[in-house]
Amino acid sequence: MSENTSSKVKQSFIAGSLTSSAGIFVSKLIGLFYIIPFKAIAGQENMVFYSSAFTYYNVLLQISSAGIPFAIAALVAKYINRNDYRTAILVRRLSTAILMVSGFVMAMVFMMVSGPLSRSVLGENATAIDLKQMQNTFVILSLALFLVPILYSYRGYYQGMKELKSYAGSQVIEQFGRVAFLLFLGWLAVYVFHMQRIFSIYTAVLATSLGCTCALIYYIWFDRKHFGAVMEAARNQGPSDVTKREIVMEFISFGLPYLLVSVLGNSQTLINTQFFIPMNTRLGMEYDTAKLLYSIIEVNCDKLTSIPQVLSIGFSAGIVPYMTISLENRDWRALNRNIEDCICTVLYIALPICFAMYALARPVYYIMYGGGELDYGTECLRWAAWLALATTITPICNSMMLTLRFRRQSIGYLGVGFVVKCVTFYPLLKMVGYQGAILSSILCSATIIFLSLSKIKNQFEVRYSAIVRKTIRMLVGCLCMNGVFVLLKIFGIDLAAGSRLMALAGLAVTGMAGVGVYLFVTGIMRLPQSIFHMSLKSMAKRILRRA
Repeated sequence: MSENTSSKVKQSFIAGSLTSSAGIFVSKLIGLFYIIPFKAIAGQENMVFYSSAFTYYNVLLQISSAGIPFAIAALVAKYINRNDYRTAILVRRLSTAILMVSGFVMAMVFMMVSGPLSRSVLGENATAIDLKQMQNTFVILSLALFLVPILYSYRGYYQGMKELKSYAGSQVIEQFGRVAFLLFLGWLAVYVFHMQRIFSIYTAVLATSLGCTCALIYYIWFDRKHFGAVMEAARNQGPSDVTKREIVMEFISFGLPYLLVSVLGNSQTLINTQFFIPMNTRLGMEYDTAKLLYSIIEVNCDKLTSIPQVLSIGFSAGIVPYMTISLENRDWRALNRNIEDCICTVLYIALPICFAMYALARPVYYIMYGGGELDYGTECLRWAAWLALATTITPICNSMMLTLRFRRQSIGYLGVGFVVKCVTFYPLLKMVGYQGAILSSILCSATIIFLSLSKIKNQFEVRYSAIVRKTIRMLVGCLCMNGVFVLLKIFGIDLAAGSRLMALAGLAVTGMAGVGVYLFVTGIMRLPQSIFHMSLKSMAKRILRRA
């Protein structure tokens, strides 16, 4: 490959991945900013019910769907490409039936275990009222476990048909519908009907089902216009040789690895939800304080740390075709270059974001959530900033492992990370306090990253020396950026004081100054040019043009 062609491929990969990340960033912003009015309506003390419910909901949803939506998309695309419309329709009908049954079963299981699960999450010091409220939240959310898998069946089918506008449109409708119902019904319950604040939590989890229903109505309308053509093609086709048993076996081959990866990937949040409150109360912490800290870590900080994590989604998907081509062509130099480009690009953007989040944790938390629990929030966010960096790199490593056909090893490394989280959770809580829950998650992600990169290095002789050198230069840029933040302390400027609007303006100016210093220093070291293979100005124009 010529140098010019290689440069164009590199630019296409980076720009495409950044464009994809930008789209995901918009949806994350919705999730970031709705939490501000929602917290004001529900109250911080009730956010523990919201976060705990969704932790188990996400795991049970992944179990009930078991990777079938991705299997539907792959199988429908496969058989439509063969003009086998009968089998494509069979895939749709069979998958819909499987998802409806599994969703119903999982919803019933969630309802039946809601009582003991509530006692397990809140611990032995929980009040009867808290236990009842947690159980109610679980029961209401169980409805979504039945509805959302049905929505997944539609999405998987039309994704396979390459109707990506409908796929994206349904996600927008579901997200906006959920947030609109969440805020409106919560406001109605608390401020109009003067009900207890816990009812805003109930309406919030109910909004998940209502948002899903909006998306289902959209797909029913869309289906009437498009499914008839496939039915007509199937009637004009001869008999198909593909049996239901073969389809089910293909579902299993697609779904089982995805299921294991998904469940193990949620291990950090799952352990925190299950053990944070009981363990801390056993170590002497007040029950209400443990509840408060859990909600800060799993709701408030999680929303903020999701900002750099959007890069992992875009680059995890973006690197797959490039690494696949390098693997098929046995072009190990290109493979080495793909890995270097991906990791360095993500680090160049994510590292200063996480560093700034750590350095400016107090004003950031104050602007987002106010000063009610500012000291706790500041400390949690500082630790969570480094967890954000680790959990941004981890999915990319996992995507690389799966693309390079290390499926069993990838699942195994996630399992090892899960063990690290379990083994270190209690000792770190005892040693360093509640921050140990975040530190154990950092160790979990670091273990997965180290094992994955070591496996890739040993198998393909990949060299990470260039990545290390560039990372050191990024850290120099971050340290220089920190000089701007240090000046605030020298001049006695406290951004976490006064009105939140003024604090936001001050933070914006400080943040832009810090970013300017970072770009200037790294530009002197020619770091952006070596990573993007183009100037930052050209990269920005290209992303905006694509968007």
